[in-house]
Amino acid sequence: MSLQEIKKLKNQKGFTIVELLIVIVVIGILAAIVIVAYQGITQRAKATGYQTDAVAISKVAEAINADTSNGYPQALAAFTPAGFTTSKLPTGVIPAVTTGTVTNTDSSGAAAPTLGTQTWATYTNTTTGDHYYSFKACGGTTGLTIYYWTNGSTVGKQNAGTGC
Repeated sequence: MSLQEIKKLKNQKGFTIVELLIVIVVIGILAAIVIVAYQGITQRAKATGYQTDAVAISKVAEAINADTSNGYPQALAAFTPAGFTTSKLPTGVIPAVTTGTVTNTDSSGAAAPTLGTQTWATYTNTTTGDHYYSFKACGGTTGLTIYYWTNGSTVGKQNAGTGC
């Protein structure tokens, strides 16, 4: 290498290692902020979806009470009374009657859940994609309370009729 080539290289400008490290650190900080924000948004969206399903269940229960002489549904089978076609549950939404104390949990598994005294508010069957919602039957003329996961410390409740 000649002296002229060395002088030419000396005059070339570039980034120092410190400048490159600062850029990498800033990109890392921005990436962390985006990841945390994304997780919060997805959790809120999930909770809103659960609330929407609970409202749909309560509207179907209200329609059944208004259109039949059976009153409010007290079991899953009562959500599809004979001859009732004015309203139906959204696809993959299954109300599950419980006698247990419902806590704010969102459970999931590869099989249908055990029903009866479940304490979860919502359960997702990871094989079929079905969403189960715990509800308490308060009486045919009183109504029912549907529970759903809220991504918070309390259980969400949606009443049909006066609820429990």
